[in-house]
Amino acid sequence: MIRSVTIDAPAEKVFSFLNDPTHWMLAFPGDSEVTEVNLKPDGVGTSARWSAKMFGINMSVTHEYLEVIPQKRIVSKASVGPVLTFSLEPVAAGTELSVEQSFDIHPPFVRVPVQAIFARWSEGDIDALVANIKSLVESGVKAVTEAEMAKLPHTLTLSGEISINAPVQRVFDLVKDPTVWLGPEVQITNYKPSPQGVGTTFEAAWKVLGLPIKTTHEYTEFVPGEHFTSKAALGPVFNVAMAPKDGGTLLRMRSDVVPANWAEAAVDSLVIKISERSQAELLAHIKATAEAAGGQS
Repeated sequence: MIRSVTIDAPAEKVFSFLNDPTHWMLAFPGDSEVTEVNLKPDGVGTSARWSAKMFGINMSVTHEYLEVIPQKRIVSKASVGPVLTFSLEPVAAGTELSVEQSFDIHPPFVRVPVQAIFARWSEGDIDALVANIKSLVESGVKAVTEAEMAKLPHTLTLSGEISINAPVQRVFDLVKDPTVWLGPEVQITNYKPSPQGVGTTFEAAWKVLGLPIKTTHEYTEFVPGEHFTSKAALGPVFNVAMAPKDGGTLLRMRSDVVPANWAEAAVDSLVIKISERSQAELLAHIKATAEAAGGQS
């Protein structure tokens, strides 16, 4: 993800602002604190610790500058989470600043969005960061505050589908088991199936970056051979549906969540993004399992 803005200031002034991580860390909306600032003469190795309180829990990460090219580029890596790349380009109106966010993390497959550590690193916050850097360099005040970020977001969705060379009923009988559609990284306990399907409950537990997460699920819709819907206590609604296609089955899996506030939306957006590859791998595993079952005698 890259966001750009033109700042009415020369590249030297913009670079000077960014060269001290205190400045851009405090440019995020909301209240935060920057400590343990260690500025290096050549820039590389400069580090600082960013802290904020979210959901009553103190959260913090340490950033370190991995690459610094005066007036052109700064690459900053967080101890947990994102890599931020600040690129500067002189233009007629001043300086074009581009901020690229990427993630160097490898979490397990996550099907239930987590309200946790990465709330500050959402797309919305990066938009606000870029706007605030411009405003702070030009006028010394923030343009976007936390109050202005508080508008509730729309539904966030993660979805995927795959064609399986197996009959619909076989696929349905396989995936109705929560250990299958939630994947091997999720531990299922207290599984209480209902004869009608609707009312089936269970608990799902897993770890995200070493943090234990647990929630309960209940099947709120259940149409044999067609679809079922599972509601998680943490908020998301999951729908697993299948239909005949080319002599086999088209399997669709989807999760929807309506965050309660911008902080939840930030984390939910991130979890959905980093879960995309895991969902594709899970669908491929379900396909292989269902097709292999057809070869068994």
